[in-house]
Amino acid sequence: MPILFLSDAGLHGDLLFSLISESLPFSWEKSEFGKQKHCLQNYDAIVVNCFGLAAKSIPGTEFQYLKGLEHSRVLLINLPDDLPAHITTPLEERKFVFLCDHRTGQQELVSKLASSIQSSQLQSDSDSRSRLLLTKREQEILAQLTTGEPNSIIASRLHLSEHTVKNHMYNIFRKIGVKNRLQASNWAKLHLQVERI
Repeated sequence: MPILFLSDAGLHGDLLFSLISESLPFSWEKSEFGKQKHCLQNYDAIVVNCFGLAAKSIPGTEFQYLKGLEHSRVLLINLPDDLPAHITTPLEERKFVFLCDHRTGQQELVSKLASSIQSSQLQSDSDSRSRLLLTKREQEILAQLTTGEPNSIIASRLHLSEHTVKNHMYNIFRKIGVKNRLQASNWAKLHLQVERI
């Protein structure tokens, strides 16, 4: 999956994106704050250039956008070292990674970014291993789950008993590490082959 680079509009963001995308051999996409709200789960990680937060003592639209980011791997770069707690605390609570501040040199930035992205890809590889642990029948049931139908309908479509579907659901949830049908459905949409869903 590609990695999304988020920055404010301007030359600084463009130059930094060029440096990073040319230095690190990953699939990259670039977007500006507020332009990319949907489909964020289609990215392996999100790298956020926080350079624009430096001049603002009052949280602006960039900060509000950051607070609303829904992704498990957000890496913050170019952080101002004097950010007040009312800005950093909500980001820490979201488990965002504060990778480096604005004084970090280019080589160190690229190095830190490379190791963080590689560790996030290791997590992604474990997600792929989870998919491989599912039996063919579990994958079929999980694909049916994405339709939103109840177990009784899934059971009749696959010529199974409702109890068997329920047992498979329990095993699926345990294997992929989710707690409910919605999480399982979202996981399936991200990890199962497109033709199955």
